[in-house]
Amino acid sequence: MARWEQRLQARTLRMARRELSAPAVVTVSAACMLGAAAVQLLLTDALGMFFGACFVLTSITAALVVRTDGFFVVGVLPPLLLIGVLTTVSVADPTAIDAPGLAEDAGLLQRVIAGIVSQAGALVIGHGAAIAVIGLRIVGAPARLRR
Repeated sequence: MARWEQRLQARTLRMARRELSAPAVVTVSAACMLGAAAVQLLLTDALGMFFGACFVLTSITAALVVRTDGFFVVGVLPPLLLIGVLTTVSVADPTAIDAPGLAEDAGLLQRVIAGIVSQAGALVIGHGAAIAVIGLRIVGAPARLRR
């Protein structure tokens, strides 16, 4: 085994001591995103780039801290997390999700879809990065953890 592989495995084993279960990662991620949405809405009147950046960072962090048995959950988490947060924001403050051409009396579903469209870039980057991190963690895991 090459020296760089040994260092990578040692680093992976050190990180494994601080990993969280899948339900814990989902709970912490949802809390972080709801907090980011609250901060964004306190600073401005609509969700914007700050919310998108927090979404990307939360998606990457979730993929980094989950145990190996929670990779599937974290792999499907970003879209579901975004839908959940946008639904919560739409119920709490319908005007917070604003998109060009969106009617003033738009319903919950229309606002959630408009929010997904407005945060599509963050969703693609966050989901892609989370899947890439999961792939890198699988490749870098010791052989006994890959089974």
